[in-house]
Amino acid sequence: MSLLLGILLQDSQTVVLWIFFSISILGLFLVIVHQFILPIIRMKALELPNPISVGDSFDLVVNEIERTAQFVIGKKIGNIQTLTKAITEDHLVFHFKKARDTEDYDISIQRNGLVLYKPPRMEIYSKMDSKETLESNEIIGHSADFRLSDKVVKERMINFVEISMSASFFFNKSGNERMKFTFTITKIQPGLNRAKRNREGSFDWGQEEGSGEDGGDEDH
Repeated sequence: MSLLLGILLQDSQTVVLWIFFSISILGLFLVIVHQFILPIIRMKALELPNPISVGDSFDLVVNEIERTAQFVIGKKIGNIQTLTKAITEDHLVFHFKKARDTEDYDISIQRNGLVLYKPPRMEIYSKMDSKETLESNEIIGHSADFRLSDKVVKERMINFVEISMSASFFFNKSGNERMKFTFTITKIQPGLNRAKRNREGSFDWGQEEGSGEDGGDEDH
């Protein structure tokens, strides 16, 4: 009888030791997570780029010596990184070629994703051809407008990023008059779900906080 009690007591002590050991391991794990892993995750989150917002603008000045430049709108790479799921890499690519002695430029625009295009002085968006061309004087005081998405329904986009391109003159540090091209995010319809990134680090469409319901796509 005493032998049985001794065995039971020994087993009980073993169970208690295992419980204590498990609690200790769990506590150590929680300390490691709180002190080391979570700060790293928070730091990584701060390092991630933010998605585009309405009003963001991006300038391009073509190098006078090279006289050529490229401007790319994409998802996670390019001059404008939209971080928008519906946008592809190299979705819209602009090639600029400067005249030798003047501030005149030929602009070649190539699309690799779905784009609706509204040329300068026009009022209606239409499907963009695979390639379009512009002269820089066409967008002085006017803009060429583009809507980017992954779906077009009957010549219209329900969800899209709208970007305008315009040109203006400025004087550089040498006192020379140069042309500057400006790309501006003018609309994101209906908005982006900024609260959650998907696995690839981009954002889905979603109603943004503080924004009212929008009436959808408009022609102008």
